[in-house]
Amino acid sequence: MRRSIAATILGAMLSTPAFAADASEAETSGLTISPATIAAAATTAPAANTDLATRSTFKYGRPPMLPALYVTSAALQGYDTFSTLNAVRNGGREANPFMKGIVNNPAAFVAMKAGVTTASIMAAEQLWKTHHRMGAVGMMIASNVMMGMVAAHNSRVLSQLK
Repeated sequence: MRRSIAATILGAMLSTPAFAADASEAETSGLTISPATIAAAATTAPAANTDLATRSTFKYGRPPMLPALYVTSAALQGYDTFSTLNAVRNGGREANPFMKGIVNNPAAFVAMKAGVTTASIMAAEQLWKTHHRMGAVGMMIASNVMMGMVAAHNSRVLSQLK
């Protein structure tokens, strides 16, 4: 059941675009908001008792979930690196055809995995800074789900090799 739910969520996230279109390509929305509504919202003071999602923000306004996703991503990439190198050392083989050549050089493999981790976090940060906040969180969730599946596969392979 959990796998079905995870696959459904991952499929939904991957089927929706995470990046906004250029201004010339953007579709016009059927929803219009009057300038008076915008002005009223801008001048209205927030309620004293705001909800937890509004109050619980991390430094620089990020929700606590985003930095947690960054840490999880780094941990999953680290485990993938460790388990892949350990499996190859114990007679296993790399299943990803793009990685077959690089796993034979552990230093290059570690550097590449660190680069992938850094690039995904930087991409999410860029999305966040350009106000594509759902895209930033969605990208990190999708990345972590994918790496979680890789880590689970690597664990099964390691247990079979021992």
